[in-house]
Amino acid sequence: MEHLTKQQIVLLTLLVSFVTSIATGIVTVSLINQAPAGATNTIERVIENTVAAALPSGNLAAIGQSGSSPSTLTLAIDAVHKSTVQIQEYGIANSVSGLGVVVNGRGTVMTDKSVIAGLNNDGITYPNGKSYRAVVIQLQTNGDLVFLDPLIPVNQASSTSFIPISIVTFPKLGGTVASLGGLDAGILGIGVIDDIVTAGASSTPSAISTTIAPSKISPGSPLFDISGGIIGIRTSSLSSASGTQFYLIAPIKAAFPK
Repeated sequence: MEHLTKQQIVLLTLLVSFVTSIATGIVTVSLINQAPAGATNTIERVIENTVAAALPSGNLAAIGQSGSSPSTLTLAIDAVHKSTVQIQEYGIANSVSGLGVVVNGRGTVMTDKSVIAGLNNDGITYPNGKSYRAVVIQLQTNGDLVFLDPLIPVNQASSTSFIPISIVTFPKLGGTVASLGGLDAGILGIGVIDDIVTAGASSTPSAISTTIAPSKISPGSPLFDISGGIIGIRTSSLSSASGTQFYLIAPIKAAFPK
């Protein structure tokens, strides 16, 4: 060392620091990959329980309203709940069968086909607490999704407004995601994207697989990222798939009713 110049000593120090950083990164990734599933689940439960304080149960309109200093995830929940609705038999108490999301300014809702009653007996309850009879206007070609329009009385049309979803175009593998579940959208699920599923021989993504627990989701549950952008929606056809999958929305955005 005594034969090295000051410049050589600095360069040697930088080299050792660089090599140490690489080694630390490799060891960290290796330990994460070897961590038992229970450890990951515990971390996810801590996050869920922390954010759940901002999710009053039994009132869709109240979600995201609590807390004076909301976290990024809480802000995302607040953004998503403004576009999340309940689907039920119109005029029948305690008949909520699933959730859905608003896709345009006139209040059109997209949901899982399995939750609708049909024969124009469906109703939609929006985050503002207002309920309307709904009519099916469009089915997706794959048969998983359905679009419903609210039948708003003429005397209420001018005073009624809706907030459509914001869509994530390119979800990333390993990205943190969340879902709203329960018939009142009061159950929060947290996880990561562990697979992007393609349909058959097609290279076009059709579904997202996540580590969210199945008990946290419901038919029509929205899947979203921490910015509040919607990635997918839960459909009945995916309930038997490995992992917890959600139908990917971005590829069908062009088919949304205007």
